[in-house]
Amino acid sequence: MNALDMAERGWKNRQIVSISSHFNGEVRTSTDWIVVAYEIPRQNVATYFPEANSLVPLNSTARISNTPTSKWIEVSLKSQPFEQKGAEEE
Repeated sequence: MNALDMAERGWKNRQIVSISSHFNGEVRTSTDWIVVAYEIPRQNVATYFPEANSLVPLNSTARISNTPTSKWIEVSLKSQPFEQKGAEEE
């Protein structure tokens, strides 16, 4: 994520967020992402696949190949509260 975009939100490296994709009124959400400052254009994010596959809208496909439009998805990010793991969970 762009460092200036992170700073505007008060986020630091390794902030845990959820990512939601938006397409034709459908919202798909994936939790427990970690943001890292990276030289990327403002208002853009990059994710790993297949981890981000759940964000790809199934009804959004390329005209000719009919493949999912996984390289361009409209998303929003939301900070998640930090949860301390107990000794029994580690």
